[in-house]
Amino acid sequence: MKKITNLILLFIPPIIRKLYQKYSVAKSVKNSFEYENNFFNRTSFITRAISKFDMKKCKYLEIGVCTNEVFNSIPLLPENKIGVDPVSGGTHRMTSDEFFKNNSEKFDVIFIDGLHIYEQCQKDCINSLNALNDGGFIFFHDMLPRNYLEENVPPKQKTWSGDVWKVAVEICNSNNIEFKIANIDRGVGILRPNKNFSYKKKPELQHMKFNEFKNIFYKDLPIINSIEAIEFIKN
Repeated sequence: MKKITNLILLFIPPIIRKLYQKYSVAKSVKNSFEYENNFFNRTSFITRAISKFDMKKCKYLEIGVCTNEVFNSIPLLPENKIGVDPVSGGTHRMTSDEFFKNNSEKFDVIFIDGLHIYEQCQKDCINSLNALNDGGFIFFHDMLPRNYLEENVPPKQKTWSGDVWKVAVEICNSNNIEFKIANIDRGVGILRPNKNFSYKKKPELQHMKFNEFKNIFYKDLPIINSIEAIEFIKN
């Protein structure tokens, strides 16, 4: 059967052949983990955190806005929301590095969903910690890739988490930071720094891949279910 399929592929346009091969590889890859299946997602957690603040004064920052899916769902006054994306969506058409370089504002809730590459997410995290009000929250998306295709850098498919899991490992090794990862919606990180926090980098993570994540780091991450995540935000 495989020989017949390969023979047929020789007679179809290259672009269709490439798409078929890419789909076949993705379909054959088994997930090492699965997400909790319920109605909670990153937006529901972010809005829960926002509800802890004065809704008229709460300041929200989103890094990586894209289609405005989350940004438009945030129940705050337009003047209290900033969305940063170099391509589409949000309010500021620039990179997060450019934004933080000139930013002097402080925020109560920050959502990081920008470039899903370790080095960039690390910079976004550190810059966000320095731009966060006391008692504030930082949320992350895509912290739990399920297989090597979802984790690979550069991306090999549309569903892509990248290697931002490395930032989760660094946060866990940092001081005076409360941190959990909700096992939903591709892994939603929830960070709440205490006073005198310090972020600890682990440069040895840079060249590690999905196998190291799966076999070494996954079991030690503070992964919780959605109900536990709601309680963590509430307390």
